[in-house]
Amino acid sequence: MKCFIVDSSEYIYPDIKCYATAADSFTASALRGSYATARLVAYDCGKTLTVEVKGAQCEMFEEIAIPVESNPGFDEGFMPHFPERIAPFSVYDCEKPTDGRITVKNEVTSVYLRFPVSADISATITVNGVKTIPVNITAKGKPVPETLQFLMGYAPWMFTQFHGAEFGSEKFRELDIKYLKMLRAAHQNRAYIRSPWTKKNENGDWEFDFRYFIRRAEMLFDLGFKVIHIDGVGFRKAWDLPDIICRGMDAMSYECYLYLSKYLTALRNVLREKGWLDGRFTIGIADEPNRFNATTYRALAGMVRRFIPELKIYDAVSYVEVYGAIDIWAPRVDEYEKYQSHFDQFRADGDEMWHYVCLFPREHGYINRFMDIPLLATRYLFWGNYKYDLSGYLHWSVNNYQGELDPYEKSCPVHVNAGSVSILPPGDDKLIYPGEDGPLMSARLEAHRESAEEYEMLKAVSLHDKKLADEICEEVFHSFHSVEFDALKFRAARERLLEAYDKI
Repeated sequence: MKCFIVDSSEYIYPDIKCYATAADSFTASALRGSYATARLVAYDCGKTLTVEVKGAQCEMFEEIAIPVESNPGFDEGFMPHFPERIAPFSVYDCEKPTDGRITVKNEVTSVYLRFPVSADISATITVNGVKTIPVNITAKGKPVPETLQFLMGYAPWMFTQFHGAEFGSEKFRELDIKYLKMLRAAHQNRAYIRSPWTKKNENGDWEFDFRYFIRRAEMLFDLGFKVIHIDGVGFRKAWDLPDIICRGMDAMSYECYLYLSKYLTALRNVLREKGWLDGRFTIGIADEPNRFNATTYRALAGMVRRFIPELKIYDAVSYVEVYGAIDIWAPRVDEYEKYQSHFDQFRADGDEMWHYVCLFPREHGYINRFMDIPLLATRYLFWGNYKYDLSGYLHWSVNNYQGELDPYEKSCPVHVNAGSVSILPPGDDKLIYPGEDGPLMSARLEAHRESAEEYEMLKAVSLHDKKLADEICEEVFHSFHSVEFDALKFRAARERLLEAYDKI
């Protein structure tokens, strides 16, 4: 039997036995109030792998191999790590809680380990009763604050088919809370909410039912979400048309004006009555405005400001002529770097600046959260927030499983958006898998959690010694399309960050 410890920043594959950070012990520093994490990798271990930890609390997860059937977007001009492997292949991305007894399914088996850290840890890991791996963890610093604005699109109605839970049922509500708690544990602190139930009555007047809206908002706040983003009032008709549609109406029509005057007035009244006009809500206009619909977007934003001026306007938007119409920008990382001087001017004028990734960018070495590029690409996303002083991060999907496709069997589904048809890069539509009894996190969701904590440490160190924080960041993160993929160098930079954070 062969077994060893691998750093949590590396992906494990069911057919690869050699890893850059492989070691016979788990010795590291870890953030107090968080976890010390690593992967136990084993092969030639028989039909069953048994893992037992003594001397410390440890959460163990059997890593489930997820197939990657293609590399869409990498059809021409490969570069190092893009992709990391040519499809088809499988990668351990899904984390299933285990008691330590695992049926071996592949040539290589991987177990994800999380040790809660409140003080130094000295423990042992015993594998199949014969192999002993020492664990020595040094606790550093104090629990980090949660200042990063972190938002991903979670769709509760998407998991019902996989859990046999009817939308709105008691089982659905229990599962919904489990998914939301998993996101909060990863430091997601903002959430989307759909606009209220709406219809026209027999007299042709608009009616709004805010009961579900209020219940869900209260639940989200109770779970620790800090800001709620209300769905955009409209959506593009097509990528290359100027039209934005609201409830089936042209946004610039008189009928739409009447609708918006009723809806936004009713919304403002509800938020005022609940005491929620205090920055805890934002509102969207229309997702990803472009050069075709920018003028319509600005006019629609003006109507929203007319009726509910207290809400900041927020959307995923790259560089397009909507300046003055938006308060919180979330440009795509490649667009941010291309037009950084413009975005910096918007920020200087009082706008807030985030960044986002989606199925793009896919080329030129830009980091993202796909399964066919290194796991470190996901880990570095929030280092970019520090590097460019971006206060938030957005991704469109947590669990937008496409159609009825099994997310354990297909990673690159077809996706349709406003007439545009794409094949999604592997994992773009999901960071959480539907397990038998509830949600299962992914290796990439864990990378998000650890990245968010590293962002907070970099920010904290910078307040005391910005030169040092910048230096640590620059060791491994140069730009969104230039990062260090040597896992040993990353681990060294993180150790240096923990040391610096421990001293403040």
